[in-house]
Amino acid sequence: MTLLAGGDLAVEGRQRLREVLAEAGGVMGSGRSAGAAGPRPVTPFGSAEPVEGDDIAAVPVGDPLEGSRDAAFADGIQRYIVEGRIGVTPIVRAHVGAAVLRRCDRVLHPVQYEAEEIIVASLDRLPDRVVAALHDTGFTVCDCGVGDREHPILDVQLAVQTVEDRRRRAELRVVTAFRRAFPDDWMVIDGSLRPYGRTVRESRALGVIKSHETQFFAGRDLEIALTLPEGHRTTVFRRTQESYDTILSWYVRLWDWAGEDILFGLLRLECEEGEHVIGEVNDVCRWMLAERAPIATPDGRWDRLLYPIREVESYLRAKAGSWW
Repeated sequence: MTLLAGGDLAVEGRQRLREVLAEAGGVMGSGRSAGAAGPRPVTPFGSAEPVEGDDIAAVPVGDPLEGSRDAAFADGIQRYIVEGRIGVTPIVRAHVGAAVLRRCDRVLHPVQYEAEEIIVASLDRLPDRVVAALHDTGFTVCDCGVGDREHPILDVQLAVQTVEDRRRRAELRVVTAFRRAFPDDWMVIDGSLRPYGRTVRESRALGVIKSHETQFFAGRDLEIALTLPEGHRTTVFRRTQESYDTILSWYVRLWDWAGEDILFGLLRLECEEGEHVIGEVNDVCRWMLAERAPIATPDGRWDRLLYPIREVESYLRAKAGSWW
């Protein structure tokens, strides 16, 4: 066995490795190093069935649509800090916000917004006088409950779950309020449509999923979905792990992933099932391709972050002030 050290030997070994990948028909990665793989996905596997044909296939969608489509874009943010501890119980202060920006004639305007500053703690573990003092701060005080035993890390995670829940509720409220005011507008929601009711979903709502924690396919179907060329989509499918699912989904590749990670530029889109879906899916994908410009830099997620969604996040951060 040959051990390669640094310098020329490492360069030579890397070149040989890349030659092996090329000869095997592989696609080169970015070459960027990492120190850890990150946390294991909570829900790594799901299942799906095709609803557009009998098999999962790659479909070219055509050129990006010209001009910008009038539409609304929704997202939320959260940030937290452990302000201190009473004994070992953490006292968490957090900011959550959500907004909808509506684009008309190429200009985005905020039409729905809400935010709150909260304190989160396991209130049953605190003396009554401390709980009363927390209420006197003027912040909304939220009880995150208690775990089986006190734990300095798990207790913070429990508090953060409450923060996330408050953010999701805020997102639901602003999206629902927007839909009541503008029932016919297209609305692009950052994330899955599943938390939203049928009233929201049935009216030109599109969920945009940037992360790919759950994989719905295996074998050749998975390879087709995750190695889509730029400007291609998968055929439409329905997730099957939930009964009576009425949401359809498909993948689309915004940017060429050669030289990058396999998930580079890959989105999964969702919409409510309906007779119009299959007929409009290519136009929706061409619309998403058009949303690549302007590029959402300097955000590290720019390859999957639509610029209008980035503008919603920027608006929320500006409103949050010193938190960002």
